[in-house]
Amino acid sequence: MDKLPAFPAFPKHLQATTTNFLSVVMARKRLLVFLFVPLVLIALLFSGTVSESEWSQSLGDGFKSGVSYVTGDGRPAGKFNGGGGVTYVSGNSSLGHGTTKFWKSKAYKRPGYELPLADGMPLRIMALGASTTRGDSPEKGIDNNGFRRPLREKLTKIGNPVNFVGTQRLGNMTDNDIEAYPGVPTHRIHFHAKKAVPSRKPNLFLINAGSNDCFQHIDIDNFYKRYDALVQYCLSASPRSTVIVSTILPTWDKRFNGREDVWRVNPQIRRLAKIYQEQGKPVVLAELQGPDGVQDQNLAEDGMHPGTAGYEMMATKMFEAIVEADARGFLQTPEPIMGILDDGDEERKDDLYYAKFEQQQAMENATISAERAEMDRMKAELAAMHVQEQEKQAEKPTTAKNSRRSREHRFPQMHVV
Repeated sequence: MDKLPAFPAFPKHLQATTTNFLSVVMARKRLLVFLFVPLVLIALLFSGTVSESEWSQSLGDGFKSGVSYVTGDGRPAGKFNGGGGVTYVSGNSSLGHGTTKFWKSKAYKRPGYELPLADGMPLRIMALGASTTRGDSPEKGIDNNGFRRPLREKLTKIGNPVNFVGTQRLGNMTDNDIEAYPGVPTHRIHFHAKKAVPSRKPNLFLINAGSNDCFQHIDIDNFYKRYDALVQYCLSASPRSTVIVSTILPTWDKRFNGREDVWRVNPQIRRLAKIYQEQGKPVVLAELQGPDGVQDQNLAEDGMHPGTAGYEMMATKMFEAIVEADARGFLQTPEPIMGILDDGDEERKDDLYYAKFEQQQAMENATISAERAEMDRMKAELAAMHVQEQEKQAEKPTTAKNSRRSREHRFPQMHVV
């Protein structure tokens, strides 16, 4: 060991103590170095702070003002909480991809509904079904938002961006995209899904199918096979998706006599949900006919579709199923798709802007066309007027000659001899 220097500035009674302490430190310096280096590496690995170069590698250089960025296990730099090595980018342009970094929720026991699901993950939702999914109802004042509006409000209230997607638009809500058609049985819903899913890649499906199978009495004993084909297609066509399956509503309608078939179809849906759970598939059941679900008295006067209160109940059960999916760790960020934003309302604002722009452009074009037509009319009238003037000018000499001849005839000149 190297000889330690003396400390003349210290009092004598402290020199021995200090020298002994430093001797111990020098003797253990190899052990300290051995322990310190791994601790530094671990701290760097789990730090929520990243350098500018690391940001550019993970997110690119397309930063925009007002955009929230979160990374690592640290606190958020913007709106959403980060966790589990998450890097999140919120897109603001319809030309952008929206969410560009992938993450998946972790299974947990949720204490309540006050926190956003999966660290504020964007939910790109496709509602698949028939008239009940559309929000149809004979109830007076129905707005065809169905369960979508109250469900969207529940999800956005706790901090999740929501964008409903589909090839159809229905309802007076802004984000009103949907994939549902009146009167279609399950195999037709599957047919429409094949046209809509590949270009939109939702990360959450809400399926309510089977009522029309019952009303049309389509091979009820093998209903589960058609339903499974639909679910399996959704999972394969959009691999990051979670599927919420739901039991179908009761009916007391007497025209189609579908009530007994409903009692045969719902057990098949429940058993399929249990099979998917055993297989570990990201599928969760929304039980719409439980004690706190939609009952006969919650149906409208046709005995088939819910009224406003019934749709509110559907929204609550769908919301609870989505929360359960998050608790199981099923939710995954949606695939980036050009032109599809995280927030459907923001996306539709672009539509409104372009619609207004096109309307303004059409008005300007109409004004220009009207102005051109008026100019052409004026030019035509001026040209006609000029022709008339020229004709009048051409007629004047002839008239003068005729006038002189007339005078000569009336008053002949006298010749002096």
